[in-house]
Amino acid sequence: MMFAGIVKSSTVDYPKKIVSTIFTLGCNFSCDYCQNADLIQIEEEKFILSDKEIIEFLKKRKNILDGVCITGGEPSIWGDKLIEFLKQIKNEIGEHFLIKVDTNGANPEFVKKIIKIVDFIAIDFKSLEYEKFSKVKKDVILDSIELLKNSNIDYEIRITMYPLYVQEGDFSKYIEILKGVKKIAIQQFQNKIVYVDKHINPYENEIIEKFYKLFKENNFNIELR
Repeated sequence: MMFAGIVKSSTVDYPKKIVSTIFTLGCNFSCDYCQNADLIQIEEEKFILSDKEIIEFLKKRKNILDGVCITGGEPSIWGDKLIEFLKQIKNEIGEHFLIKVDTNGANPEFVKKIIKIVDFIAIDFKSLEYEKFSKVKKDVILDSIELLKNSNIDYEIRITMYPLYVQEGDFSKYIEILKGVKKIAIQQFQNKIVYVDKHINPYENEIIEKFYKLFKENNFNIELR
């Protein structure tokens, strides 16, 4: 078992689609602002759904849903086991049933494999300083992003505006590093989450707008969420 939760119907997890969102258990990062911090540690009692149960649920709703979003936790830590599950969805429900995977990009080999299977990939580009919350180097994430740039798959790179990770003085560096990316999505950091130090205030709107406009001025396809 890999799965610890499900949202039966969502209109926000796959652009312009209605999907079920499935949460994998476990993560190799420890981000300050994680909305699903209870999924970071793999604990047996948190596994609540089997592969078979999810497939059967999706089959019953295949005429209502456009597809499924696999998120976490971090899906890529399940490697080939999850890849076989993704293939099973396509084989048993149909190629028309869309699959989106959210990932932190820390496993380029996983990204390389799922590009051939799924329909949409979202990578969270969290910072220029990955050592603050992981043992993974930034260049590994950029390798995963490069794979998306060189593919025909739909994808987006998401940036959460957490001031300790995304610093205003570094804004221009993101333009150079993410050059050639098909789509960027900027999202505000929410300090309402219980896992976050409440003394870390979100950026003011004008700072977010500054970052957004910088991408716009450099001809990026960018969305502000």
